[in-house]
Parts: sequence; structure tokens; C-alpha cells
Amino acid sequence: MNQVTCQKTYQVMGGEFQFLCFPQSFLSREDVYALFEEAYREVKRIEEKFTDFKESYFSRINSMAGVGPVDIDEETLGLIKKSHEVAENSNGVFDISFASIGHWWRAHKEEGKVLSEDFIKEHLKYIDYRLIKLDEKKKTIFLPFSQMRIGLGGIGKGYAVDRVYDLFKRRGLVNFYINGSGDIRVAAEQTAPRSWRIGIRNPLSSDPKKAVGVIQLHNGAVASSGGYVHNVGGDRFNNHIIHPQTGMSAREIIGSTVLADDAITADTTATILMNLSKKESIEYLNERQLFGLVFCKEGKSYLSETALKHFGMEVKGPAL
Repeated sequence: MNQVTCQKTYQVMGGEFQFLCFPQSFLSREDVYALFEEAYREVKRIEEKFTDFKESYFSRINSMAGVGPVDIDEETLGLIKKSHEVAENSNGVFDISFASIGHWWRAHKEEGKVLSEDFIKEHLKYIDYRLIKLDEKKKTIFLPFSQMRIGLGGIGKGYAVDRVYDLFKRRGLVNFYINGSGDIRVAAEQTAPRSWRIGIRNPLSSDPKKAVGVIQLHNGAVASSGGYVHNVGGDRFNNHIIHPQTGMSAREIIGSTVLADDAITADTTATILMNLSKKESIEYLNERQLFGLVFCKEGKSYLSETALKHFGMEVKGPAL
């Protein structure tokens, strides 16, 4: 792979989405940039539909909490079912009803405040994905308590990245890179001279350009989570990732990176690891034979068995 011929960055979904593409024999530069614009419109559509920051199709679910069921379309049903599947597989460590407290954390963070222990204790009972009434036949969803909320913060960007990936593939792109605010998915043909090189951010540094290593990946997805994002009062141990069982951020893991076949798996797994201990996180990765690593607050890093197996090697993918 030589010089990148097409590159575009968009401000969307509360961050940056970047698209890169190497030469295509059957598409002009104008064709590729037109495809980038189409991809941006798709990401923007997903943001406007599923945001819980403002009025949207999705926010109506929360506004009707404790009132009555809400009709949903096939796309929303599929995304919530996928969220439930991840919740089941993680024993509830991933739970979209985290927003029942997460929304309050967000509001307090804007004022530089933290939630009281009594408030957290009172609202913890509303965090339980099993309480969500999802009727697949009628295509409705109902949150049974007025204080209950759901949010797709741990899965939405991964979903958007996968949608763009599918779009690029349908249009025949073969060497491309998608970065949705740290949720990355790449593709490269077998004859490509080298893999995509993806830096792993140093979670102990406030400089986003500081890396602790590089992953070389031909095909697949990479996602990272860390306390450097949206922390409260500059405290990396009090961040945007809420443990469903405590209503607060876990404090042992300060950064995680996961490779997977698709962005949703990488995104949700990286989030899950942030809510586990270092021992639990490595066990979680090993049980699923995933390539991943975690960074602890002491500055030490721990790699899964698959990561150790591929250490110093290119990862061809897509299956790891």
C-alpha cells in the first residue's frame, strides 16, 4: 500500500468518523468521495435515530417509561436484541439500562458534581435489562418504571462502523479503513503489501497521540475503552463507563483494547472489560478466544492467550 489517495473526516456521533481508501481500479476519486458522503449520511441517520441526548426516535422509548409500550421498527428491534444477547453473555456486565443512572451522571458531570451514594443506591434497582419488556411479535418495547432509561452508548458506534463497512463492501471497496471515534474496522486484499497499522493509546497519558504499541491488521475490527474519555473532574477512575451492579465506574482497569471480526463485538467487549478485574477480564477474553489486552491503574498490561500467540505478528483476519 502506498500513499492514501482518499481520506475524509466528519464530526458526528459526538466525535470523529474518519474514512481512508487506497486506489480502486474501477472507481474514480470522485466516486470514492461520493461514497464517503453516503457513508457519513448513514452514520448521521443512525445518530439522529438512536441518540438519547435529544429528541429522537429512540428517546421516545425513554419518555414513555412507566407509561406504555412504544412501537419500534425492525432495525431498533434487532439492535436491542443484540444488546440483550451481549448482556446475557456477560452476565449483565453489559446492560443498556445503565442509562437509568448514566443519564444522571452525565447531567451532574456537566456541573462538575458527582452523584450521592443514596441516589445511586435508590436507582440501581432500575438497571436490569431483564426488566425491559420487548415484544418481538408486536414489535414494541416498554420500560416498566418511570425512572428507567436505556442507552446505546456501548454499542451504537460499533453498529455504525459495521454499517459503513457493509456499505463499502457492497460497493466493491477492498482496501479501506473506518475509524468511528476509536471503533475501527479495516479491510485489505490478500495482495496488499502490508497490513493496516493501528496505534493503541496510552491510557496513562492525556495526549491522545501517545501510543503504547501498534496492531497490524489486514481484516477485522479494533476497539478501545478507557478512563481518558469523558471522565468526571479529571478523575480517570470516574468515567463514562458505568458498572450496572454498582452504578459507578470500576477502578482496576483504566484501558482495554479488543480485536474481533466486527466492530460491535470489539466495542461491547472493550466496554465489558472496563467493568471487570484484571483476572476476570483475561478470563473473559480467553473463554471467548479473543485477542485483547487491559491496562491496570498500576501501569501494568495483561494480554489474552490469543494476543500472546500473535504478539509481534500481523493479524490477517477476519477470524482471530
